[in-house]
Amino acid sequence: MIEDNSADFSLAKLAAGLVGSVVSLKFIQGTYIERGLMCLGGSALSFYGTTPANVWVGIPNAEGLIGFMIGLFGMAIVAKCYEVVQVLDARQIAGVIWEWLKRKWGA
Repeated sequence: MIEDNSADFSLAKLAAGLVGSVVSLKFIQGTYIERGLMCLGGSALSFYGTTPANVWVGIPNAEGLIGFMIGLFGMAIVAKCYEVVQVLDARQIAGVIWEWLKRKWGA
């Protein structure tokens, strides 16, 4: 069984997530500030998510690889979610939900 060392500081976990996030910057659009914040977010996600993911996968001594993959794909997923939120028309969505609620409850 793999020990849970998520509270321990590990330079290897931090570096793997940072490298994964920096590699995914090539495929991310946005301003330098947005990309920098996404990189920091991908690194943080990797740092805190590596040990639980490693325990879940059950591969001992794979924290570097798992950290890299979480940094790489975690940042890409967050970037795509951010793009979707920018495209959505919140006013139109709220109107559709309101009409559905009125039909559902007969108001």
